[in-house]
Amino acid sequence: MQEEIDRVIGRDRSPATVDRNKMPYTEATIYEIMRFCDVIPISLPHVTSKDTIFKGFFIPKGTYVAPLLTSVHYDPEYYAEPNKFNPNNFLDDKGLFKKNDAHMPFSAGKRICLGESLARMELFLFFTSLLQNFTFKPIVPKEEISIRPTASGLGNVPPKYKCRVLPR
Repeated sequence: MQEEIDRVIGRDRSPATVDRNKMPYTEATIYEIMRFCDVIPISLPHVTSKDTIFKGFFIPKGTYVAPLLTSVHYDPEYYAEPNKFNPNNFLDDKGLFKKNDAHMPFSAGKRICLGESLARMELFLFFTSLLQNFTFKPIVPKEEISIRPTASGLGNVPPKYKCRVLPR
């Protein structure tokens, strides 16, 4: 990411939203972080508006359903190695950013999060600004770092980390 940030943005100016289209690896890495970390594994409940048949099951009108987003974020039909962090999940064979229908960190359908586009823009600006100016290094060997949540429910609570933040 830092190589792409240096090449596209440089060190003389702050990142801007127009930079996103020129930074496919950075965008892919942010998408993969959202997929792999799975901060919100269960979407808010929805109600069926009509009788529905889904995958052979009858769901009557008025039934509450809660989409399990984890099921698509770790689906081997959409991700070659779903349990491995890999930004290439969101890059095509030419290294260009590609969307994936199974990427739903903001839920799905008509009730998708209204702030999705703002959140994606803010994540891009936040990560690129940090990595433009700092390098983050773990204090312990990478093999000892666990990403297992300390608690789960509607959201996953990440463990606390300590790291070295080095100016670039």
